[in-house]
Amino acid sequence: MDKEPGKTCGIAGMGFYLPEKEISVWKLAEKAGLPEVVAENAGARTVREAGDRELPSDMAITAAERALRRSGVAPSEVDLVIYCGAGLPDYIIPQTSGKIQHALGISHAFAFDLVQNCSGMITALQTAKGYMALNEGIDTVLLAAGDKWSRFTRFHAADSVFFGDGGGAVILKKGLSDFEPIGFHFTTNGAFYDLWRIEAGGVKLPATRDTVKSGLHYYDCMDRDRAHHEFRDIYIPVILETVKKALAKCSIATQEIAYFDMVNANLRVTEIVLDALKIPREKSSIPYLKQFGHFGSHDIFFNLQCALDEGRLKKGDIIVMQSTGVGFTWAAAVLRY
Repeated sequence: MDKEPGKTCGIAGMGFYLPEKEISVWKLAEKAGLPEVVAENAGARTVREAGDRELPSDMAITAAERALRRSGVAPSEVDLVIYCGAGLPDYIIPQTSGKIQHALGISHAFAFDLVQNCSGMITALQTAKGYMALNEGIDTVLLAAGDKWSRFTRFHAADSVFFGDGGGAVILKKGLSDFEPIGFHFTTNGAFYDLWRIEAGGVKLPATRDTVKSGLHYYDCMDRDRAHHEFRDIYIPVILETVKKALAKCSIATQEIAYFDMVNANLRVTEIVLDALKIPREKSSIPYLKQFGHFGSHDIFFNLQCALDEGRLKKGDIIVMQSTGVGFTWAAAVLRY
């Protein structure tokens, strides 16, 4: 574990935005014609739905404003802005990070978008740490994300029925020891890169009246048989491998984990992973999955804030964060509070 001055960083503050409107997962399942067991396995009671005029950038900006206030960091202190939303941004072009930088008055910061879907904020966390370690004047980084899944999913497929809307932001500062990221591991399996996708709107299949009429602008699974067999067979084993490799890089055993924070996508998968790692359920983010569901790359950081607010964490605790994203990626981060 690298403890050289200038190479450590930590989380100074986090902020989040969830729309007020709640949608029952059970009603979504019923609308989609899915059996009750699908909703049971997903685990969430409700997901949030943004208003018609709310954009992903709007939710990210609100979350970022709250993160800045909570951390006590002024916009003028931010040196880098990374936008890492999991779903569709406001526009295909230009990047969203520029809008966020301008809206927050972060006049001198470099800004860019990082596209890694629901693994995005963990990837951005590692990227931010790397920029700080270069010692090129980047001392404070804003990670921001906003997702409006309700705009480009249709409630008929188990793969997207239970995705909600929301925004999240994290402020990282160089030299800070709180929630210091001490290890990462990432895995990509490009054999499944386009198994889930939005078919139309890109260069391969530009938007036309026919693509709109055919409903090709929605997030969907292209091969359900492959998803439910070939992909499912490797999904959990790779999660476990990714977590174990991240821990090994820090010389930390699973028994030392005080809090296991997993993407809020599926309760049954989370339970299987916890059991395989021999981590008690009470040391996990399961309560927040059940209450809030999945709303993007930032929901694991939302879980972390909830655990902190509820007094479930103490200084020195080891935290493991795990997420996955279409493309297909698996990501794990080890943090020390």
